[in-house]
Amino acid sequence: MMEYLQGTLISASPLKTVVEVHGIGYRLALPLSHYSKLPQIGRPVLLYISTVIREDSHRHYGFLTLGERDLFEVLIEVSGIGPKTALALIGHLEANYLQQAISQSNLALLCKVPGIGRKTAERLIVEMKDKILKTFSSVSQIPGEKETASDALSALINLGYQPMQAQKAIKTAEELAEHELALPELITRALQHI
Repeated sequence: MMEYLQGTLISASPLKTVVEVHGIGYRLALPLSHYSKLPQIGRPVLLYISTVIREDSHRHYGFLTLGERDLFEVLIEVSGIGPKTALALIGHLEANYLQQAISQSNLALLCKVPGIGRKTAERLIVEMKDKILKTFSSVSQIPGEKETASDALSALINLGYQPMQAQKAIKTAEELAEHELALPELITRALQHI
C-alpha cells in the first residue's frame, strides 16, 4: 500500500486531482475543503494516500495531513459510512471540529453535512465516540478555547451558515483577536467575517 505521493500537481478540481510522480499520473479523490489548499498547477505537492479496494474498483484518496487520512480510514470502518460519505464529512468539517462533534454527540452539526441524516449521525456517534477518544487523544485534551470555537461553529450553522464558511470566519476572528474570546464575542466577530 502507498503511504503518500510526492510529485507535481498536474490538475485539480474540487473533488479530485492528478499528481505526476516519475512520469505516472495518479488520480486521487479529495475532500472538498482541500481544493483551495492545494498549490498551483505545476508545483510540488505531497498527499497522504488511502487506497480502498472493492470488488469492482480500486480508488485512491488523497489528504493534506496524516491525521485527516487516519480519520478517513477510521470513518470508513463505520457501517453505512463509505468513502464518499467520509470524504463529505472531512470536506465540510475540519478534523478537530468533526472529532469534537462526535465526542460531544453533536447531532445537529453532523446532520448539516450533505449526505448525513439523523440515523447516520447517530450511528457515527455510537460507533466512533470511543474510537475518537482512544485514537485521537488530542480531542480529550482540547482546551476551553477549542470548546468555545466548537460551540460558536454550532451556533453559526444553526443560524444557517455553511460549515466551511463558518469555520473560516471563526478562524479569522480568533487570529485577529488580541486575547481569548468568550463565546458571544467570538460569534459576533465571526459574523463580521462572513
